[in-house]
Amino acid sequence: MGINNALYMGSNSLIAYGESVQVIGNNISNVNTLGFKGENVKFGDVLSSNAARLQIGNGVQSVSVLQDQAKGSFQRSNNSTDMAIDGNGLFVLKNPTTGLSEYTRVGDFALDKTQQLVAGNGSNVQGWQLDSLGNPIGSVVNVNVGGVISVAQASSLLDVGVNLDNSVTAIDPAVTPFDPANAATYHFKSDVQVLDSLGVLKDISVYYTKVGLDAGGNSVWDYHAMTDGANVGGVAGVMTEIQNLGLPSAPAAIAANPTASTVAAGVVTTLGTQSLVFNNLGQLDTEIAPSLTIPWAGGAAVGTIQPNFGAAVTVDSSTGTAAVPNGVTGSGTDGAILASSGFATRFSNRDGFPSGQLDRMEVDSKGKMFGIFTNGQRRPLYQVALASFPDESKLTKNGASVMTESTTSGAAVIDKPGNSGLGVISSFSLETSNVDLAGEFVNMIVVQRGYEANSKVVQTTDAMLQTLLGIKR
Repeated sequence: MGINNALYMGSNSLIAYGESVQVIGNNISNVNTLGFKGENVKFGDVLSSNAARLQIGNGVQSVSVLQDQAKGSFQRSNNSTDMAIDGNGLFVLKNPTTGLSEYTRVGDFALDKTQQLVAGNGSNVQGWQLDSLGNPIGSVVNVNVGGVISVAQASSLLDVGVNLDNSVTAIDPAVTPFDPANAATYHFKSDVQVLDSLGVLKDISVYYTKVGLDAGGNSVWDYHAMTDGANVGGVAGVMTEIQNLGLPSAPAAIAANPTASTVAAGVVTTLGTQSLVFNNLGQLDTEIAPSLTIPWAGGAAVGTIQPNFGAAVTVDSSTGTAAVPNGVTGSGTDGAILASSGFATRFSNRDGFPSGQLDRMEVDSKGKMFGIFTNGQRRPLYQVALASFPDESKLTKNGASVMTESTTSGAAVIDKPGNSGLGVISSFSLETSNVDLAGEFVNMIVVQRGYEANSKVVQTTDAMLQTLLGIKR
C-alpha cells in the first residue's frame, strides 16, 4: 500500500508541476500583451494520512494561481485617447451586445464610426459627461462625442488702441456735422472686425474727430462707430451709425448720430455721448464709451458690444464687462493715446469666435477629456470612470485583457481618477505587460528540476514494484 501511495504521490506532483509550466508558458506568451498581469502557481502539501501512528505526506498540489498586481511600465503613444492608469484601478467598459460591465487595465481607446469611444474589443468606454465648468453630470454613460460642436459666440468686447495726432485743426460738430461720406467732417478712421451670433465677421469703422480743448486745456475727441447698412438691415454701401442708446424699434433708427460735444467761444463746454479726453501728457484722461447695440441682419441675434479705448486716468464711464469693469482707471496709455507723430491703429482685439468642429481631444491626469475645436476653443466633454474591487485578482478573465466581476472578487466601486485610492491618468500612454521574462525563465528551470525529480520518484517506485513482483519467481 505504501509503495503504491508513493507512485500516486509522484503522479500528483507531475500534474502540479505541469500546471505550473502551463502558467509560466502563458506568462511568457503574453510578455508583449498590453496591460497583462503575470501569474504564479501556489503549491501546497496534500493532507497527510496516519499510518502506524505516523503522519505520512501525500505529495504536492497546486492550491491556487495568484495574479501579480504590480503595475507594468508605460509606453508612449501618438493617440491622444490612449490612456494608462498610474496606480490602482481599472477602466470601466460596457459590452454593447450583452450590456454587462467589463473592466480592463488596457486604455487603447479610439473613436468608432459613430464617434463613441471604444476599447480594443469594441466595448464602450464609460465616463461622466461634463458641463462647461468641468463638473460631472448624472451617472456614468457611454463616452460619445458624436455631434459635439463649438457653437459660435458673438463679440461682446472690442479693445481699440490708436495714436491720435493732436496737430490737426479742431472741427466744431455744430458747424460741420459728422458725415462718414465727407472726409472733411472727421480726422481719422480705424477699421476693426467683430463677430455676430452666427460667427460671421462684420466690419466696423470708428471715425475720430478732434472737437477742441476744454477749459482745462485737455484735447477732446468725439468718435462714431459705423457699419455698412447691409449689416444692419439698412442700405448696402451706405455707412450707418450704430445706435448706442438702446435697441431701435426699426433699422432706420440706427441712423441717428450720438450726441456730439458742445463748443462755445472756442472751448468745449459739454462732452458728447461718445467722447475721449486726453491730458497734456497725451494720456487718456476721460473715456465715455457706452455699449453699442447692433441689430445684425441675416438672422443673427441683436449684438451688444462694449468698446474699450483703455483705462482712463481720471474717469472711465464705459458700461464695462467682467473683463473691463465699469469705473476702472489706470495709466491712460494702454489704449488710445494722443501723439504728434501721425495717426496709427496700434491694435484691435475682440472676443467671440465662429462655430467649430471637434478636431481632437486631450486628457488630463484626472481623466477629464477636453475637446479641441477647429475654432481654437477648448471645452470639457467627459471624465473617464475607474473601478476598484475588494479582490481584483479574483475577477473572471474573458480574454483580450478584459475581465468581469465574479462572486469572489466583490462588487465594483466606481469613482473618478485620483479618488478613493484610485490612480491618475497618463495620456498618450499604454501600460505594457508586467511579466519579467528573465524571472519566468528562472521559474521554468526550477519547475523543470522539480518535474524531473518527481519523475524519478515514479521510476524508483516502479522499479521497487518490479522487484516485489520478482520475489514470487
